[in-house]
Amino acid sequence: MSDIEFVFLSQADIRATGIDMQTAMSAVEDAFTLHHQGKVLLPYKTVLDMGERERGRCNAMPAYVGGSYDAFGIKWIAGFPQNPRKYGMPRGTGLYILNDAEKGFPVAVMDCTLLSAMRTGAVTGVGAKYLANQDSEVVAMIGCGVQARTQIEALKVGVPNIKLVKGYDVNFNAARQYALEVKERFGIDAVAVETPEAAVRDADIVVTVTVADEPIVKEAWMKKGSLFAAVGSYQEQEFEVVLNSNKVIIDGLEHVIHRVTPVVALMITNGMLKEEDVWELGEILCKEKPGRENHDERIFFAPIGMGTEDLCLSYQAYKLAAEKGIGKKLSLFGNA
Repeated sequence: MSDIEFVFLSQADIRATGIDMQTAMSAVEDAFTLHHQGKVLLPYKTVLDMGERERGRCNAMPAYVGGSYDAFGIKWIAGFPQNPRKYGMPRGTGLYILNDAEKGFPVAVMDCTLLSAMRTGAVTGVGAKYLANQDSEVVAMIGCGVQARTQIEALKVGVPNIKLVKGYDVNFNAARQYALEVKERFGIDAVAVETPEAAVRDADIVVTVTVADEPIVKEAWMKKGSLFAAVGSYQEQEFEVVLNSNKVIIDGLEHVIHRVTPVVALMITNGMLKEEDVWELGEILCKEKPGRENHDERIFFAPIGMGTEDLCLSYQAYKLAAEKGIGKKLSLFGNA
């Protein structure tokens, strides 16, 4: 019996491919489009919860994507909040297994810690590309951890006119460090602020990347014509922020509702929102629904994050690695 070879890609290998945010956003757009066209298979995310705040959890996210991808795979990603403080290690770590859809064989096993962060940022970037005013200049970043880095990286691609980022974090030093990094890396003016109100007031785009389970952002602070991107896991804003938006957009309605905890799911369950009033971004990309229609619209975008997005990005990373001869070839059976 012949052996099966696959490639292992470390995080250093992924970086060496040169994969960038523009590529990530293109992959995410593919995922949204193919999802809406019914060319994907997407089971629900499985959450292995070992006490998310006290210890951690691990998510399994399988998916198949057709079209030019025709591949399937699974993301296995752990988040252990105490790691940085207790062990000096990252909060999140992940692996992606990518399989050929014809034979079912694995073709790659790769670190997806970086790719997952890029994917999350790319989803917001694509959302901003279609839903934000393109003359938006001021971003409020609520939560200044790892995800906040790829969020602004993607927003800079989706809305190139950004001139100021106001960062708020419960740890002010984290917000200050974030502001310094944004200035140095992206050449955008950035400041750390001491309250969420100071960040949100006058912001054209508001992004929340926290694990808060009580509202941080108040309706009274929101600017006319703004885009709110709710990227965290729970309710980070007052219900009125959603109710007073002209459009409510998500990535996959069925998956948002299944997750139960996101604010859109909570509001649908409680009868505060109707399913028909919530659109999927894929409908907009496929030109079946309008994106932003005027400068004064307020739009609420709350993606849950879907395995199809991870598959498309991991596939692109694998292709780049193959073109450049990057990675270590391994055999599945270990035959001589």
